[in-house]
Amino acid sequence: MRTLAALTLLLLSAVLWLHHKNGQLAQALSEASARSASQKTAMSTLETRLAAALTLGRDNERAQVALRQRLEAAGTQAARREHTITRLLHENASLRRWYDAELPDAVRQLHQRPGYASAGDDLQRLSAGEPVPDAGQRSTD
Repeated sequence: MRTLAALTLLLLSAVLWLHHKNGQLAQALSEASARSASQKTAMSTLETRLAAALTLGRDNERAQVALRQRLEAAGTQAARREHTITRLLHENASLRRWYDAELPDAVRQLHQRPGYASAGDDLQRLSAGEPVPDAGQRSTD
């Protein structure tokens, strides 16, 4: 009878220990499931960001290619214009004299003016007593 009581007590303690372990495992499983769900959400967010970054990268690459092509076309056009100007200067003496002539003083002053922070600064530079000459007239400075 003593063995039966000891065996029952041993069996009861084993059942209680298994019940306790089962509770701990259930809690660990619940925490792992929650962690897994949050990681899936994070992965989904990261995949979305990656897709957006890849799309943006492809768009930037296409834009760079287009800008390079436009720059190349602009350079070709500028070279063509420069060649045309040079050719016309060699062909036309009056055009060569015009091209070599000195700029009017007002235009030269515009090229030599200091940098301004705003349009109001430029207005302060112009005096009320000194009108700007017409483009066709030469200044008498």
